[in-house]
Amino acid sequence: MAEGIGVGTVLSGRYRLEEPLGGGGFGQVYAAVDQGLGRRVAVKVLTLRDEWADGERSERQGRFRREAVAAAALSHPNVATVHDAGEHEGRPFIVMELLRGTDFGHVLLARGGLPVSDVLTYGAQICSGLQHAHERGLVHRDVKPENLMLLPDGVVKILDFGLVAQRDSTLTRYTDPHAVMGSPAYFSPEQAQGHEVTGQSDLYSVGCVLYALLAEGPPFSSSTYLGFAYLHVHETPEPLEDRRPDVPPELARLVHEMLAKHPDERPANAGEVAARLRAMARPGPVVQRSPTMLDQGARHLVWTLLEEGEGLLQNGRFADADRRYWQAMQQISRQGAEREPASFAAQFGRARALEGLHGVAAVVRRLEKLTGDTASALGADHPLARCVAAYTAGRPEPKR
Repeated sequence: MAEGIGVGTVLSGRYRLEEPLGGGGFGQVYAAVDQGLGRRVAVKVLTLRDEWADGERSERQGRFRREAVAAAALSHPNVATVHDAGEHEGRPFIVMELLRGTDFGHVLLARGGLPVSDVLTYGAQICSGLQHAHERGLVHRDVKPENLMLLPDGVVKILDFGLVAQRDSTLTRYTDPHAVMGSPAYFSPEQAQGHEVTGQSDLYSVGCVLYALLAEGPPFSSSTYLGFAYLHVHETPEPLEDRRPDVPPELARLVHEMLAKHPDERPANAGEVAARLRAMARPGPVVQRSPTMLDQGARHLVWTLLEEGEGLLQNGRFADADRRYWQAMQQISRQGAEREPASFAAQFGRARALEGLHGVAAVVRRLEKLTGDTASALGADHPLARCVAAYTAGRPEPKR
């Protein structure tokens, strides 16, 4: 076997490994150069251990190859693109688009609960990508924060179809649909019991992810696999509103529908969930605003954070500025004041900080959406709305 695969190795005479990006027990991921096309890619190389029996080794090799076949059949903005697959000295590898972002596991560690508006946007994207897979007969079976990548421009990509199950009974199944697979904190009751998985199983896992993004942790906590399995099958999650009171009731109801114990009691499909999340995110009619809790209590803290962020921006300290704006957004979210001017000022500051970190192409869509949302909430003639619109209009169109 190719024990020496690492930085500097050229796989199949074409893909030169340049930098380790991470990995686990199943595979190691590298940033690499496709020497044939001169582009940067990500390469995932299967991990093989000497202590594995021949049967386990063969099963892992087969599952790894099936991931490439499954993911290559998908073409969607919210699914990571597979370019190629091959084998180098007995080690299978997959060549994927190189994504420069942060998985949601790290996002949760760094930031805790996210603003409701962000969760709605991210959740709709995740469900849109899953609907694309489900329509093609594929069930992911391992949806969790670590398999969801957040890019700098706010796009979410679904990763790792290594546990995918083929739903078409006329074709060879990729993985036994009754096998107990997935990540215990996020797998469905039917997975915990070894029952057949469907698209509704993925929806349960997405429900766990949305719960975690809102409440700073998944619905259940245990130190053992069996403990998680028991909780998913038998226990009711703590009401999301109790973990985070500012979550809109409509969103809390949807998340708990997704967490229903029986698949038939969950939403019909991922497309329905995506549509409901988008509807909640859609700005409502302009109404006369009244003083909020933010105006009464937290206003000074929020505007202090915003002023500090502006100062850091002016000094080119974009990462520090981003943190200040994020802290302001957290305070605003806790007070239920997402439609206040301070909320849009924080989002505008954060977009400019991300532009400084990643370039204008990474934030054009974010700025365009913010322009519309600010005008809808505050009115097009509001000074902040005019400022956001003028700044966005001055950004160059990204090269295609």
